[in-house]
Amino acid sequence: GIRTARSMLVAAGLLATLASCGVGAGTSGPDPVDAVALQSISPANGVTGVSITMPMTMRFSGPMGENMERYIALHEGTITAPVLPGRWDWSADRRTLTFASENPLRSHTTYVIHMGGGMQGANGMSMNYAPFAALGGRSVSGAMMGGAADMMGAGWNGADGGYGVIFTFTTG
Repeated sequence: GIRTARSMLVAAGLLATLASCGVGAGTSGPDPVDAVALQSISPANGVTGVSITMPMTMRFSGPMGENMERYIALHEGTITAPVLPGRWDWSADRRTLTFASENPLRSHTTYVIHMGGGMQGANGMSMNYAPFAALGGRSVSGAMMGGAADMMGAGWNGADGGYGVIFTFTTG
């Protein structure tokens, strides 16, 4: 009946999602059940009119590894612009990360939050980057990084050769 057909479609969609992540029978990729993923980001990607004093917050599906905050940066304008100074603070359960800029952000300016490609959960597994697209995240290629050599390497460069994901927002 309808319930069986819907169950088959859900299962097929799940298998397609797992296959696109390189996860499934016979692969050595992370089990998406165990891999931490980003659940929410604020301000949301593409939003405008953001307060210049609003903190940025990321919520993860599980605890993140030690020092993973060093692979998240805020840039003014583009991903290749300098990293803005501020403080990243984890919640006690290491599932929520909040950034407070050292200085107020500039009005009517676009900002880029960059999350490196080699981030890991507290369990040592690479992060599951598949859900990022649903949150509006855009994959970062080496070409996008240009001459930003200070962000190359472990933590910024993922096993797939990508440099993580970016989210943008514009202040009011």
